Amino acid sequence: MVMIAGLLWGTTGIIGKMVYSETTVGPIQLAWYRLIFAIPILAAISFAKHYRISLTMREFWLFAAFGFISLTVFEALYFTSFDYTTVQHAAALLYTAPAFVAILSWLILKEHFSRNKILAVALSILGAFLIMGALRGEPLFASRTQVGDWLGLGSGLAYSSWYIFGKVLGKNREPAVTSLIALCFGAVFLLPLMFALEGLHPPNTLLAWELVGMIGIVPTAMAYLFYLGGLRLIDATKASVFAIVEPVSATILAFLILQETLSYDSLIGFVLIISSIVLISTTKT
Repeated sequence: MVMIAGLLWGTTGIIGKMVYSETTVGPIQLAWYRLIFAIPILAAISFAKHYRISLTMREFWLFAAFGFISLTVFEALYFTSFDYTTVQHAAALLYTAPAFVAILSWLILKEHFSRNKILAVALSILGAFLIMGALRGEPLFASRTQVGDWLGLGSGLAYSSWYIFGKVLGKNREPAVTSLIALCFGAVFLLPLMFALEGLHPPNTLLAWELVGMIGIVPTAMAYLFYLGGLRLIDATKASVFAIVEPVSATILAFLILQETLSYDSLIGFVLIISSIVLISTTKT
C-alpha cells in the first residue's frame, strides 16, 4: 500500500510542470488547489462509510501542527521547487526525508533504530543524491536549479513530519479521516500564504481545470489513503523507505514525458534506492 502511494506521488511533478506550462496558476495556488480537490473526495468516503470524526483539544492542536508542517510548509516548498529545478532533482531531494524520519521516530515514537534501518536510510539518501548529480561534482547551491534543490531539501525535512504525525494521530482513526482532517488544516494555512505571495488566478481553460483536478485526485486523495492505510501496519521508518519508490517513478516519468536527462549515475541511484527497500523489508520491527 505504501509503495502504491509512492508510485502515485511520483506523478506530482509531471502534472505540476504541465500546470505551470498551460496555466497562470502559481506553485502555492497549485498546492492549495491540490488540497481543495482532495478534501471533498475524502469527506465523501468518510461520510459514506460512517467513519467517526472527532477531536480532543490535544488532538486539535496536534492536527493543526500536522496540517501546517506536513502539508502547508511541505506543499509550498515542494511545488515551488518544480518551478526552479527538474522533477528528478525535486523528487530525489524530497527523499532525504527518511533520514529525518529515522531520527524523529527514534526520539519521539521510541522505534528501534537498528543497523539495518541506518544502512537502508543511508543507501536511500545516497541514491537520491546520485540522482541529483552529486557524483558529477555539480555545485550544490550556485544556480537557479540549485535554489530549487534547496527548496527540495527543505520539503524533505517538512515531509518527514508526516510519518510521525500520521503514526500518532492515525492510530485509532480510519486513513480517510486522518487525511481529511490534516488536509483541511493544511488548506486553511495555505490560503493566506497564497494570497500574500501570488494572489488568486483560477485556471482559465478546461484542460487547466482537468490538470488541477488530476493533481488533487491521483497523487493526493488516492495516495494518502494508500499511504495511511499502510502506515497502520508498519512502523514509520519502514514506511518512509518503502515510499521512496516515488523518486524512482518520478524520474522515469520525467525522462519519458519531459525528456529530462537520465544519466548513468541516476541508474546507480535507482539501484541503491531499490536495495534500501529490499533491506528494510527484511528487517523486523
